[in-house]
Amino acid sequence: MSAISIKNLTKKFRLVTAVDNLSFDIEENHIVGLLGPNGSGKTSTIRMIVGLSKPTRGTIRIAGTKVEFGQNSPAAHKIGYLPELPSMYDWMSGYEYLMFVAKIFKLSRKTRSLRIRELVKLVDLEKAIDRRIGTYSSGMKQRLGIAQALINDPKVLIMDEPVSALDPIGRKEVLNLIKKLKKNRTILLSTHILTDVDRICDDVIIINHGELITASPLAQLKAKYALPILEVEFKKNPRLIVKSIKASKWANKVTQVGNRLRIWITDESVIEKNIPLKFLAKQNIGIGRYTICSPEAEDIFMRLLEKD
Repeated sequence: MSAISIKNLTKKFRLVTAVDNLSFDIEENHIVGLLGPNGSGKTSTIRMIVGLSKPTRGTIRIAGTKVEFGQNSPAAHKIGYLPELPSMYDWMSGYEYLMFVAKIFKLSRKTRSLRIRELVKLVDLEKAIDRRIGTYSSGMKQRLGIAQALINDPKVLIMDEPVSALDPIGRKEVLNLIKKLKKNRTILLSTHILTDVDRICDDVIIINHGELITASPLAQLKAKYALPILEVEFKKNPRLIVKSIKASKWANKVTQVGNRLRIWITDESVIEKNIPLKFLAKQNIGIGRYTICSPEAEDIFMRLLEKD
């Protein structure tokens, strides 16, 4: 049974179709990245999955249970949700906030105490749990947000841009925590930080203009689009040769940052025959570094969007 099953999901706002006939399934105990450019329909999709927005048509099932719009959805207790900007009361302590959420889910007094103690330890807030939330850093608030999303021990955890507002240290802490949570639940997270997708996601779902571009294991996408990428750093600015490289049959795409070029190759045999290296050596501008890279999630994402 799929952890999340979406069939023909559509959301229309008057003349605008935010989500257009979307269908995909997500396996249990997977971390899945929901990707797409701004305005692609990611947030609209997430809001329908958690029951905060009513679909125009289509169905959503969480662990076999149909999601319904409103407070009494039978799937509500199977879902944990962390919005992009979680609302918290700064005058509450972390403990009071988690107790408040536990009461909303009508957990028994004994269960509430045990669950909060477990979650506080899991998100590493033991030393700060009695402090007011207003004194927390952004990373601490995000970890507290994850704890509240887990208070009902959900089968599925939905996260909307969970690390977008965090500094590198806070981001690392939250990503490590998400990886731990994979052991006994499914996680769907939307993000625009594609290096994070490489670090923690098993699968990716890419949407654009509300339509599905692909839903696939990340490893399969990399294998399918695994054409090599050259990173070449020159001893002086290579702007005069960029046009010649772009015109070459072996170069699919070229980007420049300072003295460094990133070149997408059209065929692996080009690398084996050293065609790019021979070409660049003839330009007489001096090569400082020449590296062959494998494509990352960002490369695949951009290529699929260009194809779309």
